[in-house]
Amino acid sequence: MTVRIISLRDQSEAKALMRDLGVETAGIEIMAPKTIPALVRINNLPIFAANILKQESLSIGADTAVSRDALTGKKKHTDCLIIGNLTHIQRLSEKLKRQPYGLNKIALELQAAFNNYQKDNFTLALKNHQLNLASQTRIMGIINLTPDSFSGDGLLETLGSAVEYARKLADEGADMLDIGAESTRPGAKPVSAKDEIKRLIPALKRIRKEINLPISIDTYKAETAKAALDSGADIINDISALTADKKMAKTISRYKAGVVLMHMRGIPKNMQKNPAYQSLMGEIIEYLNKSIAIALEAGIDFEKIIVDPGIGFGKTLEHNLEIIKSLAQLKILGRPILIGLSRKSFLWNITHQGPKERLSSTISSNCLAVFNGAKIIRVHDVKESKQAFMVLDRILKCPSQ
Repeated sequence: MTVRIISLRDQSEAKALMRDLGVETAGIEIMAPKTIPALVRINNLPIFAANILKQESLSIGADTAVSRDALTGKKKHTDCLIIGNLTHIQRLSEKLKRQPYGLNKIALELQAAFNNYQKDNFTLALKNHQLNLASQTRIMGIINLTPDSFSGDGLLETLGSAVEYARKLADEGADMLDIGAESTRPGAKPVSAKDEIKRLIPALKRIRKEINLPISIDTYKAETAKAALDSGADIINDISALTADKKMAKTISRYKAGVVLMHMRGIPKNMQKNPAYQSLMGEIIEYLNKSIAIALEAGIDFEKIIVDPGIGFGKTLEHNLEIIKSLAQLKILGRPILIGLSRKSFLWNITHQGPKERLSSTISSNCLAVFNGAKIIRVHDVKESKQAFMVLDRILKCPSQ
């Protein structure tokens, strides 16, 4: 007899394990959600609602942790931590639908969270391109048309150099390209839409003509986005998540384009001046939820939305590390996660290497991000990243026994 403790990432691994045991098919479907632990945090609940939540949790074999001061009556509100598995969350949401004090609303949010968290088979429909995000980790290759890129890879010398570089990224295995004509590094000064368009459009038109990959444009200006979409772009990568330019959401909607909604605290010029959070991941999720609502209100298809936690955009070193470690929490939004870690300065704070020397630290961080739920990785070094993700994807798809 051998005893083993097994750790599973998702229900598909649980189902494969039970099939290996010879479990009956119907039983597998019932038991698989029970194998996945679920910790759900709810902020600022009135203590009488929290007490009901705790009793209902206990009634189904789960539990809810609350503040000690809430139990003694010293506080009128408490954060709550529901402790159970995915089956508990599903059953609890059904029970709370019959309860007062706003618990019926929480029931709906729990059910939505339950459904979103399990989403994995995303497909992006982008004009002339369809990108399956379930089959493998997808790579977004970075093309900087700026003179002041933090990583020293700006391509303003000639139009041909930008096109040649785009072709190189495509040949190395990029699944999409992200072109930027304004630096958004910490402390960067903004440029006008006119100058941004002047840098961007000639290169975009040539790249679009010669390379058959989805093209994303890194801009927060609706005027630039319109010019880019007219010239063949497929996605707008907006670091402000539709908040900097009120016309941006409608512009994207009109062209039926995809959009990357990124979290940022402040603006590039001041975003790194003592950024602080009370609940980092909670505030990022709340911010992105609001931006998703803006997108939907403007008519952008939910299936065309990608979310990005914004590494380095209004975050300290510890914030960035926490985001990577806790990235799976963003799955609650129900949209594929993109992350950009490549050569960023938080890596220097650990390794003390220059931007072009941060390949190994970039790859190690990106692999952990993929393990924690990232579907699209934005990188400078496509060839090396492609090789790393080929191995990682193969490991993650290997069945547990």
